[in-house]
Amino acid sequence: MTVSRRRVLAALAATGGVSGFVWTASGSGTTAVLGDDEKFEAALTAGTVDLTIEYEILAGPGADTAERYGIADGPRVRIPIETLGANGMSGRALFTFSLPQRGQAVNNPAALWLATDCPAPAATDLGEALQLDLSYADCETGARLDPIASGSLREVATALRGGRQIDGDPTTRGVDCLTDRVCLLAEYELVDYIGSETVDLPLWASATQCRHTTPTNPFAGIDTGPCLPAEDCTCCQTLGKLELENGSQPGIGNSQIEPGIYAFTEGNSEYELDVYQTVDKDDSAETVGVGFRLKNRPDRNGAVPELCTVWLKGGPGAKSYNRGDSARTDTVGLTGSDADGIVYAPDGTAISHILVCICTNDPEADCSGCSDPSLTPGSNGNGRGSKDRGDNSGNPGKSKSSGKPDDPDMRGRSGSPTAPSGGDQ
Repeated sequence: MTVSRRRVLAALAATGGVSGFVWTASGSGTTAVLGDDEKFEAALTAGTVDLTIEYEILAGPGADTAERYGIADGPRVRIPIETLGANGMSGRALFTFSLPQRGQAVNNPAALWLATDCPAPAATDLGEALQLDLSYADCETGARLDPIASGSLREVATALRGGRQIDGDPTTRGVDCLTDRVCLLAEYELVDYIGSETVDLPLWASATQCRHTTPTNPFAGIDTGPCLPAEDCTCCQTLGKLELENGSQPGIGNSQIEPGIYAFTEGNSEYELDVYQTVDKDDSAETVGVGFRLKNRPDRNGAVPELCTVWLKGGPGAKSYNRGDSARTDTVGLTGSDADGIVYAPDGTAISHILVCICTNDPEADCSGCSDPSLTPGSNGNGRGSKDRGDNSGNPGKSKSSGKPDDPDMRGRSGSPTAPSGGDQ
């Protein structure tokens, strides 16, 4: 996910100019920079005063570089925050707002205002996964003081839309005008994000004179409606296929699989299946049902994408199981799975392969879909994305058993599923 133009996390503006943080995510990481942005549309002329913004990267990407400090005296500013990834998924930055000293003159008090806009593009997963805490801070130590806004990038943007006056002295009661300096602390963390999006979140700042006047919001009139949440599973896309054939992997035979952890025989190599329970035909070693969870292969406790559809191929047909109302990385909770989270091939047939499809944030027009050419016609394996994931009826038929582990025609292996590490239940 990438942050770009004209939306707010910490776009800092002086005398009506606009700048903004730019958060960029690619693959399983994200990059954040504070970059230039265009002029704010609202008229911020009457009563505005000069404002200086300094920054210091306290922790996270960029904290150990010579560019950890910077000053913005006007609308142009860039903060060199480097890539977030395995070596750092969070960071802290201190911002100091002050009125520039003109010779021996005494600064006139000024009301400091901040305003946000919704992330652009709207409704991205990055805007939900990037958590932000914005608070007052001790200018000497950088220690956190009273909170200003907290939540996802989208939630913070919604909270600050329309403008908010910043207390010029947070150590006293009430909201004071700025006479010297005030510091804000931005703490951010990327949580359970899989994807490659871009998103912009700028935060505008304006200082207006306080002397002989009541401070008024220079951002009044801006749309203050809530920002749109991330779209839920915009694309259901094939991740990989596991063939049940002799010799493919230890623990797998022809139409048979033992509990264990298996790499996909086709598809993505970064994820694997943790098969925690299986169900066999009573009269053979053929497997007719499985319960599994998706795992991050390099890091077993790492984040994984949500399942949107699981296809089980058996005999001439195939059967699909789709995600329900909540996000799942486990077959537990998929629509049509049994009480133990087991999913079955159609008609009590033995499983020949398992196809796993996941939710992504790709636009539907670019979605390659959840498809497998070996699925029979009518099984909805047509690659048209999340709107065509199937209806649990791939060549459907009534199973000869209830599909439950206590059915006399079937026997389970390995017991009930355990709680998935880091997954939903």
